[in-house]
Amino acid sequence: MTRGRWLIAYCLALGALGWLWLLARLGAGPVWPLVLLFVALALLVESAGFRAPPSDSHSLVGILLLAAALALGAPTGALAAALAALIFGVLLPLLYGRPRTFYLLAARPLLRSGVRAIGILLGGALADALAPDPARLFARVLCFALCYTLVVQGNRAVRELLQGGRTGVVSWFRSAWRPALSAEIAPLPLAALGAAIYLRLDLIFFVLAGAALLSGSLAVRRAALNLQRQRRSVRELALLNEVSRAIIRAELNVEALSELIYREAGKVVDTSSFHLGLFEPGSDRYTLMIRVQDRVRLPPLAVDLPSGDGIVGWMRETGRALLVEDFVAEMERLPARPRYQSDHPPRSGIYVPLIAGETVIGSISIQSYQPGAFDADDMRLLSLIADQAAIAISKARAFAEARGRALQLQAIREVSERITAILDLDALLPSVVWLIHERFGYQPVHIFTLEENGDLVFRASTAEGEALERLRRLSINRGNGIVGAAATSGEPVLVSDVRQDARYIGDDWHTLSELAVPLRFGDTTIGVLDVQSAEVGRFAQSDLFVMRTLADQIAVAIESARAFSAQREEAWTLNSLLQVAENIARAATLDDLLPATVRLPPLLLGCDRCYCLIWNRDHASFTVLAAYGLTADLRAAFVGSSFDELDAPLLAEARRTAAPLELAHANERTYMCRPLLDRFGGAALLALPLTARGAMLGMLVADYDDAAHRFTARETTLYSGIANQVAGALESALLAQEAAEAARLDEELRVAREIQTTLLPAVVPNLPGWDIAADWRSARLVGGDFYDFWRLPARQGDKAARRQAGAEQTEGPLQPGAPAPQPAEGAELGFVVADVSDKGIPAAMFMTLSRSLVRAAALDGSSPGVALSRANRWITRDSESSMFVTLFYGIVQPATGVLRFSCAGHNPPLLFRAADASVAELTTHGMALGVLEDAPLGEAEVTMAAGDVLVCYTDGLTEAINAAEEAFGVERLVAVLTQQHAASAAELVNAINAALRRFTERPPFDDLTLVVIKRQPE
Repeated sequence: MTRGRWLIAYCLALGALGWLWLLARLGAGPVWPLVLLFVALALLVESAGFRAPPSDSHSLVGILLLAAALALGAPTGALAAALAALIFGVLLPLLYGRPRTFYLLAARPLLRSGVRAIGILLGGALADALAPDPARLFARVLCFALCYTLVVQGNRAVRELLQGGRTGVVSWFRSAWRPALSAEIAPLPLAALGAAIYLRLDLIFFVLAGAALLSGSLAVRRAALNLQRQRRSVRELALLNEVSRAIIRAELNVEALSELIYREAGKVVDTSSFHLGLFEPGSDRYTLMIRVQDRVRLPPLAVDLPSGDGIVGWMRETGRALLVEDFVAEMERLPARPRYQSDHPPRSGIYVPLIAGETVIGSISIQSYQPGAFDADDMRLLSLIADQAAIAISKARAFAEARGRALQLQAIREVSERITAILDLDALLPSVVWLIHERFGYQPVHIFTLEENGDLVFRASTAEGEALERLRRLSINRGNGIVGAAATSGEPVLVSDVRQDARYIGDDWHTLSELAVPLRFGDTTIGVLDVQSAEVGRFAQSDLFVMRTLADQIAVAIESARAFSAQREEAWTLNSLLQVAENIARAATLDDLLPATVRLPPLLLGCDRCYCLIWNRDHASFTVLAAYGLTADLRAAFVGSSFDELDAPLLAEARRTAAPLELAHANERTYMCRPLLDRFGGAALLALPLTARGAMLGMLVADYDDAAHRFTARETTLYSGIANQVAGALESALLAQEAAEAARLDEELRVAREIQTTLLPAVVPNLPGWDIAADWRSARLVGGDFYDFWRLPARQGDKAARRQAGAEQTEGPLQPGAPAPQPAEGAELGFVVADVSDKGIPAAMFMTLSRSLVRAAALDGSSPGVALSRANRWITRDSESSMFVTLFYGIVQPATGVLRFSCAGHNPPLLFRAADASVAELTTHGMALGVLEDAPLGEAEVTMAAGDVLVCYTDGLTEAINAAEEAFGVERLVAVLTQQHAASAAELVNAINAALRRFTERPPFDDLTLVVIKRQPE
C-alpha cells in the first residue's frame, strides 16, 4: 500500500472514531443557537490564522473551542469544535485553489474534526476525574488544554510521518514548534476567562470578547507574517552558509547528496512538493532521485527526456532557471510546456538547473497548488543551493568514476590472486567466470578449453537455464565462430556489433557485442575466454586490456591446476590407503574390523555395495562375514549365510588365480555369481582375494549398479591395496580371536582346578599311632587323579571295646576342605586312591562323578569289595563317556592295624614290613570301575605292624620318563621306600618327589598322586 493510501486510511479511521465518540456522548439535543454561535466565531478566528510552511496554519481558535467546552460542557464543546473543523477543512482547498481531491475535501476535514472532538472529550474526562467541581475553572481548563494539545499535535506528527516519513516529521517540527507553542498552546489558559465571561456576564459581553479574540488573531497573524519575513531575511545568509557547508562536507555519494540537498532546501523554501533529477552522462536518461508530492514521498522515477522536451529539457538546453507564478495564466507565455507526472498539476513553481561547468547535469524544482506561492527571492535562494549542489554532485560523480577505475584495477589484482589460489580445475573455471562477472559486470562470461583433437570444449559460464543448456550442446572447432577464430589466430577478437560479423554463431539472441581472448600458456593456446553484452559497442580498448591480462593469469592457473590434479590424484591414492590402514588399525576385534572393511570401499571408491566373505577350505564354500549397502533386513538375512564355490565361478577363479577379477555387465551373466547377483542385482563386480602368507582367507567383493562401469588402473590398484591390508588385518583378528578363546578357556580351567582342589581333603586325618601324608599333582590345570579319606561306623564287635575305653563318638562324614576330624579310638578309617583313564577336563569331570559315587557307596561301612561293586554299578549306569577309573580302596582299623582292601585295576600299593625290611604289593583280582556293570571285585586283608609303611600311588609316578625315555618304575620307588622307611610320612613323600625330580626334568606327562600311611613304632 502506498503512503497516500495509508494516509487516507488513517484520516478516515481516526476521524470516524472521533465522531462516533462524540455522538455517543451527546445526550439531549444540544442548544443549536449557541453551538452555531461558537462555530461561527471559530470559523472567523481560524480564517485569521497564519501558516509557517510546510506546517499547518496556526490560529487562536483553541481558546474559543476550550471556552465552549468549559461553558457548554465537553460534549457540546466537542460538537462545536468538530463542526467548525469540518467546515473549515472543506472550505480550505476551495479558498486557496488547492486540488479538489478526496483527501483534501473529505479525508482531511474528517480527520481535523474527529481529532478536535477526541481532544476535547478526552480533556473533559480528565477534568471530571481530577477537578469535578465546576468552580475550579482554571484546573479544568488545564486538563482540557493538556489533552487538546497532545491529541492535536500528536495527530499532526503522525500525519507528517505517513506523508513524508522521518524527514517529513523533522521538517514539520523544525518549522512548526515555535508558532504552535506561541500561538496555539501557550494562550490556551485564556479559555478560562472566556468561559467565565460567558457564564457570569451577558451574552453581549461574550460576543465582544469574541470580537476582541478575532482582533487579537489578526494582530498575531500580522506579527507572525512580519516576523517570518524578518527571520527569513536574517536567516537567509546563515541558512545558505549552513546549507553550503553541509553539502561540501557531505559524503561523495550521489544518492546521499540528493537526500541532503532535499533536507537542506527545506530549511530555506517550502519543499512540500520537491523534485531533484539528474541526467546520466552522455544520454537522455533522466532520473528523479527525490520525488515529493504534497509532502508524500514517492519512489524514484527514470524517464527518457531529450534535450528541449518540457521545462526540464528546456533548462538542459538553455541552462536558465524559471519562475512560474500561475501556470493557468502563464501557460501560453512559457518557453516550454511542462511534462507533468501527476494527475493534479501544480499552479506555481520554481525550476532551477544544476550546472557543472558548461553542462547541465540535472534540475531542482519546487511546486505549489496555490498561485503566486513563490517569488524571485525564493528562486534566488534555490539557485544558490543548486549551484552548490551541482558542484558537489559533479565531484561525487568524478569520485565515483575514479573509484570505479581504482576498483577495476583492484579487481584485476583480486581476481588474479583468487585464480592462482584455486588448484582444482573443476572449481577454478566456474569461479573465474563468476569473479569476472561480479568484478567487471560482463554478462555472460564463458570459458572454453582446447582439446588435442582441435575441438573447443565448453567448461564454465555465467549463463543459466536454456542459455546454459545451449552452450553445453554447442560444438565449436578451430576457426568456427568468433571463439574459434580467436583460438586459431591466437589473438583477441573484438566485435562491436555481431549482427555485422558473419563469424558469429547465434547461440543467444540477446548478444550484440562480443570479445574473445585466447588463453595462452607460453606459445600454446589452451582455450578461449569469451565475454558478451546486449549493448552495441560495449567493449573498448580498456576492456581488451583487462581481459588479456586476466586471460594470461587464467592460462597459468589452468596449467597449474592440471599439474596439481595429477599430483593430487597420486596423493589421494596414497592417502586413501593410509586411511584404510588407520581405520583397520583402530579395529581391535573382528567385530570392529568387519564393518570398517566393507564400509571403506564405498566411501573411497564409490561402489554401491561391498561384501566380505570367509573361505571354508573343508567345505569348499564361502561364508558372508559382513556386507555394506544393503537394507537392515537384507543384511541380517545375508550375513552368516554360506554358499558353495561352484555357485560362484567368478569367486572360484579369483581364488584359484589369487588375483583380482572384474565382471562387467554382470546383470547379463548372473550365473558367474548367483548368490550375489540373483539376490541384489548388481551390474559390475570386482572380486579381490584376501590372502595372507600364501593362505586364502576369503574374498572382498565390490558391487556396482552401473553396468557400464569400467575399473581403471588406479581403481584396481586402490582396491588391491585395500584387499592386502584387509587380509593382513583379518588374519590378525582371527588369530587374536583364537588367542582370546584360548585365554578364556585357560581361565575356565583355572577355576575348574580351584574347584577340583577343594574336592580333595584339605588335611590328612590325625590318627593316634599313625602318620599319614598325601600329595596330588595334575599334568594339566585339571586332572583325573584323586584321593580321599572318610570315617566309617564301627562294627558290632568293636563297640564293647570302645565303651570300655570310654571313647565312643558320633560324628558325621568328612567334608572336603574342612579340617580333618579326630576319629575315636577304634573307629575305622576309609581311604581311596584313584586314577581316571583320561586327562584334562573330561578326566576332571569323570573324577568328580567317580569320587562322589565311591564315597556314597562306602560311607555305610560296607566292606571294600562290596562298596566298590556298588560304586561300579552306579558309575557304569550314569556314565556314557566310555571312560573308567582304577582305584585302591582300603579300610584301616587303627587299634589293631588291620587293613582290609580291594584293588580295582589300580597300581598295587607297596607295603614295607619293618620287621624284615621286605616290600610287598597289595592287590586283589578285579578290573577298573565303569567298564562292566557286574565286574567281580576281590577283597583281601593284611595287618600293619609298628613301623610298617603303606605307599599308594598312581601311574603318573612310575611311568614318568627321563631324557633317555626310561621310566621311573616300581624298583626306584621301592629303593626310595627302603632307604627312607624310618622317616615320617611327609618326609617320605618329599623323598619320593625329590627322587623323581632327580630322575627327570620333563614336565609331568600324567597326573600323580601319593598317599603314605605309616604305623608308628610304639
